[in-house]
Amino acid sequence: MLTDTIAFVAVLFGWPAVVLSLGITLTGIAAGRWRAVIAGALVAGPFLLYLSASPRIGWLSLVVAALYLGSAQAVARSERALALAMATPFVLLASFVAWLVLNQ
Repeated sequence: MLTDTIAFVAVLFGWPAVVLSLGITLTGIAAGRWRAVIAGALVAGPFLLYLSASPRIGWLSLVVAALYLGSAQAVARSERALALAMATPFVLLASFVAWLVLNQ
């Protein structure tokens, strides 16, 4: 019972931020608004910081965070394809973590 409660709390407070971050970032890339992309990266910050403490993917989450922030620079330079490519590792990392959580 306690394990189910902990999983529910993690899903409730962690995953909405990931989805919100993706929405803000993709909207910012589509609209060409680099500030929106930075806002999306900041919303993803706690999730990536939490993952940096993981022994499996700790270093990888820091690289993903740098790429996610770098996508704002690409948007500022009007390179939307590059910005989308730099945001893709966050999507892959979040999908991988979701897969790990669901297959526990």
